[in-house]
Amino acid sequence: NQLSDISPLANLISLRKLYLSSNQILDISPLANLTSLHDLHLSNNQIRDISPLVNLISLQNLYLYRNQIGDISPLVNLTSLQELYIAGNPLNDHSENEVIPLLRRRGVWVD
Repeated sequence: NQLSDISPLANLISLRKLYLSSNQILDISPLANLTSLHDLHLSNNQIRDISPLVNLISLQNLYLYRNQIGDISPLVNLTSLQELYIAGNPLNDHSENEVIPLLRRRGVWVD
């Protein structure tokens, strides 16, 4: 697909799995209230800001590889997170040297 606008998904609050990989998504703010999500696939998009994910407290598996993400610190408070696929992003030093090791110490598998 070539989706860029995901705003129609904003009210699907009972959604548990969402696959949106390989699109043209820039803005993921419509996902901010989807707190029932367990699996979220957003790889191969144009995402820079992942702060809208900070409230996704049920999130277990997150696929973000090949985007434009520099800062993954919003993921620190996602205590249900088990797997994070983040390869292929231009991560900043803080994310590489502090956030990823912190997540790994908590038992999160990080690629």
